[in-house]
Amino acid sequence: MRLRGFVVLLVALAMVPMTMIGAQMRAGAQDATPAAGEAVKVRTMASGSLEVLAPGTAILNLGRITLAPGASLPFNPQDQSAVLVYVATGALTFQVEAPMTIARLAERGTPSPTTTESVEANTPFTLKNGDSALFPPAIAGDVRNDGTEEASAWIVNLGIRPANAGTPAAGTPAP
Repeated sequence: MRLRGFVVLLVALAMVPMTMIGAQMRAGAQDATPAAGEAVKVRTMASGSLEVLAPGTAILNLGRITLAPGASLPFNPQDQSAVLVYVATGALTFQVEAPMTIARLAERGTPSPTTTESVEANTPFTLKNGDSALFPPAIAGDVRNDGTEEASAWIVNLGIRPANAGTPAAGTPAP
């Protein structure tokens, strides 16, 4: 029953960016809003933790990422977080070392996307306004903006900290 409640919470959190029409990807090892003029901006909008996956803790983050035209950001293959990406504006091109299923913009009058598309590993794919994808943990790859305008996406990041992991050392960002 606890797992069912967690799934309901995760789905509800995933719906927030969709209703706002608007994920945290790790920029290196920490969250930051770069100085003006930088090509990639990552901003954590909300975060929290839940002790629902005994014996561990789920760390949830809601964020927004913006890439200037020509900008790119590599994935961290050591990051054990799953990331749900919902493109809010523009188009973002991804290439990852894992097969993916992407959901295309939901049709009017439907509560969720009805069209999905499978993409083979190491195959570039583009998500446009209203498209989404769930990226598995620990994958290598990158995201880039091949367009001529800024592109942004809402990010829901789910990390699991095992109970025996302890508390991160001072100055070390949590997953």
